[in-house]
Amino acid sequence: AAGTRVDPVLLEVFNNLFMNIAEQMGLQLQNTAYSVNIKERLDFSCALFDAQGNLIANAPHMPVHLGSMGESTKTVIAENQGRMQPGDVFVLNDPYHGGTHLPDITVITPVYLNGSDAEPAFYVGSRGHHADIGGITPGSMPPFSTRIEEEGVQINNVKLVDRGVLREAEMQALLQTGPYPSRNPAQNMADLKAQIAANEKGLQELRKMVTQFGLDVVLAYMNHVQDNAEESVRRVITRLKDGAF
Repeated sequence: AAGTRVDPVLLEVFNNLFMNIAEQMGLQLQNTAYSVNIKERLDFSCALFDAQGNLIANAPHMPVHLGSMGESTKTVIAENQGRMQPGDVFVLNDPYHGGTHLPDITVITPVYLNGSDAEPAFYVGSRGHHADIGGITPGSMPPFSTRIEEEGVQINNVKLVDRGVLREAEMQALLQTGPYPSRNPAQNMADLKAQIAANEKGLQELRKMVTQFGLDVVLAYMNHVQDNAEESVRRVITRLKDGAF
């Protein structure tokens, strides 16, 4: 049986299990997305986070997304502490809270292992580059913008799903706010539903993993994976020569 003490073989097994969950989320998103941006251009990323919002694993999707998704997750945790419930899903694209540019919309789902849990055990997240989120030019990437509103609709920690019920009317209304609203809110909603589905896949796979190995083992190996990643980076950094960069 897998113990909680680090074992090099099991470390690699768990590394791949976590990565595989993120990859499965990506396939779910690709297969259910509506826009060409996500479905064919594959401009999306999926990842798993621990209870504090630290990254555990991300599939090799978009590098620019992955370093900042943890900050988005930590924003959701900080601003909803003690109020989250099973079935809740949150959405944000705010560059001041872990976002990149406004078309990159992040959907975060807290993972509860059973209904009686006070706090989520993990979080899963998916970030997709939406074809348009408003702004002064179609595609929401204006080269001459001087204010954030000119890039489109800003979303900061909005509840997208409330205990399993999609807040579609509220989200549609939000997408049509501001001086330069979204040009195709229906397309945004279709892609957001795909992101919710991708997160749900991650949630289900994490629950299966905990059933198979036990929560203590999964949590221990989440820490071991993070420690191993830190050690690997330290080894690379120490090989670098002194210089100006």
